[in-house]
Amino acid sequence: MSSSLIEETVIEDKEIIYKSPIVFTPLLDEVTIDFIKIKDIVSEAIKLSKVEKSNISTGAVIITGETARKENASEVSKNLSEYLGDFIVATAGPKLESLLAGYGSGACDISKKLNRRIINLDIGGGTTNVSIFNCGECEQTFALDIGGRLIKFDYEGKVSYISKRIEFLIEDMNINIKSGKKVELKELEIICKKLAKSLLEVCCLKQLCEDTRRLFISEEFEPFKVDYISFSGGVGEYIGETYENIQAKDILKHDDIGHLLGACISKEFENYKEMLVSPKEKIRATVIGAGNHSLTISGSTIAFDKCILPLKNIPIIKLFDKEEKLNEIYLLGKKKLGMYEDTTVAISLIGPKSPSYEETKVIANEIIKLFEETNGPIIVVLENDFAKALGQVISLSLNKKREVICIDKISTRNGDYIDIGLPMGNSIPVVIKTLIYNC
Repeated sequence: MSSSLIEETVIEDKEIIYKSPIVFTPLLDEVTIDFIKIKDIVSEAIKLSKVEKSNISTGAVIITGETARKENASEVSKNLSEYLGDFIVATAGPKLESLLAGYGSGACDISKKLNRRIINLDIGGGTTNVSIFNCGECEQTFALDIGGRLIKFDYEGKVSYISKRIEFLIEDMNINIKSGKKVELKELEIICKKLAKSLLEVCCLKQLCEDTRRLFISEEFEPFKVDYISFSGGVGEYIGETYENIQAKDILKHDDIGHLLGACISKEFENYKEMLVSPKEKIRATVIGAGNHSLTISGSTIAFDKCILPLKNIPIIKLFDKEEKLNEIYLLGKKKLGMYEDTTVAISLIGPKSPSYEETKVIANEIIKLFEETNGPIIVVLENDFAKALGQVISLSLNKKREVICIDKISTRNGDYIDIGLPMGNSIPVVIKTLIYNC
């Protein structure tokens, strides 16, 4: 088989043919997802879409937000992928989820078109995932424990659940909200206003207070000046409504504080209306489509340990968006590895066209240092043709035995996933899977 690159598949068009209803994640208890009900929901959605499961070539199973913290999240995503077929599987950490929401909401596209900095706040049931784009490039991502289902109610209107992550606020502010008791709306309004003010602070429109610092899931952000603000996620559907205009019967219509929180955010951001832009997607922002297969063949000048092949659904981290600084692979890679939790990853580089031995050694040492903080094989994807040399230097420089795969002549983007097949002679078939966003 020729080692030349197979022509890349290009997405010429995309069309949404069916959107399922929005449903809350079914749980067996507060820490366990009900996989049987999840499977039933997906099966019903496929049936209503009138698309045969056997005709679905690829897709994505991505568990996000509060659900990703449940004890069986990884097991559920794996089982669901096996049920559906050859699907991408990921349990998104807060950084990755923030990036996905930023792309899916259209914030990236808005930033690129306007040549300005935009912050997108994707507010779901348990978390707010924040991404900052400047002229189309993602500068920062972070997340906080702010969401519409941090307080829930039963059919009698009594509090059935209070997230442990906001208990300190309720206690410090002396708010009368207790599990098993009915609560006054004014008490709920106090906590929702507090959470809304925290979002003003993370937009750098007010000074960051200690209470807000305690709500961060990921590390804090570097200060910035924002030009535009967009809100997505389930709570994002209610941004624009004010508390005074909501009918009493609708305040808790989802048996949580989501609608009220949205109204309080609208009130807090009233003085910044000129900065607010409407995203293309709100509640479905995180993932609205999935998976384009793009088949390539990595050339014969590659390095790989056959014993661990094939590999499937490996997330790709592209370390540099523009100019590559080879002596900064570790520093930049360490930040981006935080997007994935306990997951084998591949790093992607363009690399020099004809690197010297010294350049190859620098790249190898930076990669080894980066992968010391991960488990699993060292996987490197290059655009330029020097994978065999780099793979050999990495293998010879390791302090202990570890599998190494280094392949070349492959172009990738952040957010892609890679399947690496069994070798065919000296070549390896590779499938690049690209998540598709409506932006």
